[in-house]
Formats: sequence, structure tokens, C-alpha cells
Amino acid sequence: MKKVFLTLVFFFAMMCYGQDLSDFRLLLQKGENSETATKTLIATSQEAYTKTKKPIYEAFYAVGNFFMAKHAMNPLSKYSYFNKGKKALENAVNKDPNNLEIRFMRYISQEQTPAFLGYNKDLKSDKTFILAEYKKSKDEDLIKRIKMHLKL
Repeated sequence: MKKVFLTLVFFFAMMCYGQDLSDFRLLLQKGENSETATKTLIATSQEAYTKTKKPIYEAFYAVGNFFMAKHAMNPLSKYSYFNKGKKALENAVNKDPNNLEIRFMRYISQEQTPAFLGYNKDLKSDKTFILAEYKKSKDEDLIKRIKMHLKL
């Protein structure tokens, strides 16, 4: 328990002083398989969004909630986390619809969401947007992630 607390404090401090998106991306990578990383992602992205009001941090918060739905055992908790993530991600897209990374996060989220939840209506439009815009981005890490995911 002490190690978990120290890890959380370390990541939290790292995020507070360096709001570099690569730190959030690293937590995204770890969060899918680590509840601790997911909780850190949620806390740090929520704090970053509160401070900056930048939709990108709301999108990271959303994906963190999707991951918590995966980690939760109780079906009601799973559904609650899913809905919280869905609402936050849609808010982020509405606030910044031309943000490539936000649209990429929504694309992946909808792609991986079970069909019975009905969260897949934007897959085609997001993929079209991503394919049209990724080459214009100056963010090499994001471009690499998009190419790997879409097998380009």
C-alpha cells in the first residue's frame, strides 16, 4: 500500500510540474492494464483540466474512466465509469472538434467499446478526419501512434 501511495504521489507531482502530453500518453499506455496508473491518469488529467480548461485533458480524463470501467468488478460501477467517460469525451470533442488527438481517442474508444453499449456512431467520421489530418500534425509521437493503430 505504501508503494502504491508513493507511486501515485510521484506521478501526481510529475504531472503537476510538467503538463507534457507524452506523460499523459504514457499513463494511457499503462492504464489499460494497471488500475493504479488509471487512477493517476484520472486524477492528474482532472486537475490539469480544472487548471487549464483545455479539452485535451478532459479527453484523457474520459479515457481514464473507460479504463476504470474495465478494472471495476461491479457491473453498476462499470456502467457508471463508462457513462462518465462517454460524457467527458463527447464534451471534449464538442469543445475542440478539430483536435486530432481527441478525435483519435474517441475513435479508439468507440472501436473498443462493446457493440451492445451503442457507442460507435462516430467511428466512420473520426477515421475519415484522422486520415485527412494526421499528416498535417507536427506531433511526431501522435503520428506514430496513429500509424501504428491504423496500420498505415
